[in-house]
Amino acid sequence: MRDYQFQGNFLYYVRMIKRLYEATLNEAANQCGMTLPEADVLSFLRENPEFDTSRDVALYREVSRAYVSKAVELLVGRGYLETVQDPNDRRLQHLHITANAKEAADTLHKAQIAFYGKVTQGLSNAEILAMLSAIQKCAQNLTD
Repeated sequence: MRDYQFQGNFLYYVRMIKRLYEATLNEAANQCGMTLPEADVLSFLRENPEFDTSRDVALYREVSRAYVSKAVELLVGRGYLETVQDPNDRRLQHLHITANAKEAADTLHKAQIAFYGKVTQGLSNAEILAMLSAIQKCAQNLTD
């Protein structure tokens, strides 16, 4: 095992980044008249259309299925999402963003871009790419 000298508290920095993301998304959610869970689900689906089930959202956002289920219910009620039954597995519902959600999804996306800009402020493109590569390698270590 290597001996690392982290400057400061690594886990504290991770929590700071997560808190900033949630605060940024919550502010955009308020502008759209929606809850944070609704914004969380809608922005996830916009950014990751290949992961289009409630189970996917819960898994990749590390939130409970109840959190996602309530948000999906509200988003469907607003006409922002539609559910489509999987032709191969009737138990599986795919979530699709509707045209009604475009403005809200765009607002949330702009908030995410602002968040990424704030987090990476002062970093060169090369530094950002190196950071993303390192994070990806770390995440891979956790899944191997």
